[in-house]
Amino acid sequence: MSAHRRRFRLVAATSLATALTLFNLSREESYAMADPLVQLGWEWRAERALEQRAGLRLIQIKKEGNGLFGIGRSPSLGGSLPDAQRVQAEIIAVDRLGRAEAGTRIGFRIPKRELRGAKEGALVAIGMIGQDVVCFVPAPAQITETSLASWISEAHCP
Repeated sequence: MSAHRRRFRLVAATSLATALTLFNLSREESYAMADPLVQLGWEWRAERALEQRAGLRLIQIKKEGNGLFGIGRSPSLGGSLPDAQRVQAEIIAVDRLGRAEAGTRIGFRIPKRELRGAKEGALVAIGMIGQDVVCFVPAPAQITETSLASWISEAHCP
């Protein structure tokens, strides 16, 4: 193979990698510095006792990108979730003092199936253990922001 052909392949490969990296970075959403977002994780509950429950209003639900060449979707990665969604929400009410506080904006990843059809603007309850969301329950239609605080303690959190 000629030196010219090798150089062309190197430049083409480098350009492709740079373009894919810039494309993935451009898809990342930047958040305003004045509106900090507390990032939480996701785990399945596995019958553990909840430390705290919170009532939320969903602000944004977005499908999570798969990363370069789909690497983020690999089941061999520890943080991989099936059909992962990125959720942003505002905490409206909490059942007791803990990590979550009313008025705070949070973000977390969740498998799409666990959203149970919830859409942006919906009221939901979450259960938390440490810094992880472990259950997610959409509120019934009759629940309002004022009744959310009393409902979250009785919400069935599987």
